[in-house]
Amino acid sequence: MSDLFEQPSFEYSDTTGYVPDSDTSITHAEFEKQRAGQVQSHVLKTLSESGTSGATSPEVEQQTGLTHQTVSAAIRNMELDGYEKGVSRGKVTKLRTTRNGCHAYVATSWLLEIPPSEIMEPNARRVSWKKRLGEVIDEIESVAHYPDPFLANHLRDLIAQVRAEL
Repeated sequence: MSDLFEQPSFEYSDTTGYVPDSDTSITHAEFEKQRAGQVQSHVLKTLSESGTSGATSPEVEQQTGLTHQTVSAAIRNMELDGYEKGVSRGKVTKLRTTRNGCHAYVATSWLLEIPPSEIMEPNARRVSWKKRLGEVIDEIESVAHYPDPFLANHLRDLIAQVRAEL
């Protein structure tokens, strides 16, 4: 494997993810960051060994003994690491195949043997409503001193955009 695949994936503020307003979550994220390389390597090895059929999160959990939260965070971070729509994939890729209501994932090294119609894009990254509201308020403040027609049009567009996202 290349060095890229040996490095842990940290797609959420240089961690595996946490809830920003929770001290407990932030502390746990630091704990998870310390073991992320080992965990992700174990999950990636399990997915690599599953071949083109891949493995679902529960299947990886059963094979590795890791918790659901640990496995799902590892898969999500590796799925997004290096992913750029239409350009590149992450370390793991989601398939249309489902077993017991869960999507299977494969190591990206198997993609050449999988029909493109079976490959799925990662779920969109979510932005918390607090963060999105903060962005909207910042944008409103940034245009508050523009001439009235510009401001009114811009605010209408911004409101329509936010409503469409909700």
